[in-house]
Amino acid sequence: MKAAEIKDKTKVELSAQSKELRLELFNLKLQKATSQLEKPIRLRDLRRDIARVETRLNQLQRKEAFKQIVSALENVGDFTVDGLTESLNGLVKGELNRKDVFKTLGSIFNPNKIRVTTRGLAELVYSSGKIKAIKKIQEVTNRI
Repeated sequence: MKAAEIKDKTKVELSAQSKELRLELFNLKLQKATSQLEKPIRLRDLRRDIARVETRLNQLQRKEAFKQIVSALENVGDFTVDGLTESLNGLVKGELNRKDVFKTLGSIFNPNKIRVTTRGLAELVYSSGKIKAIKKIQEVTNRI
């Protein structure tokens, strides 16, 4: 399976394909355990295909998270640290989980990977300014 084939698929198709590949891998492992496996190289190929599909799924999830964060930042009326903290907390309580928010924003605004709280992350975003923060996030989103 080529990466170009995976890139054109939707999130639903990729998750279904991931399940199919994992089931096939399970069956091949059973065959290997009972010494009935004809092509052992297929195990390696399946593991790599699963990794490709999972990587693309993570990229798509990250892209969606960036879009939600951009819309949340654009809708912040009071662009202060407190306003950003409330907005980030609202994202965490909504569709995104805390890990998604910190992983996406942290990759842009916290390159040194310093352990920060939600308020600390809001301070990092605030320090760059609203327009620059949105531009940075959109640039990263376009690269995915």
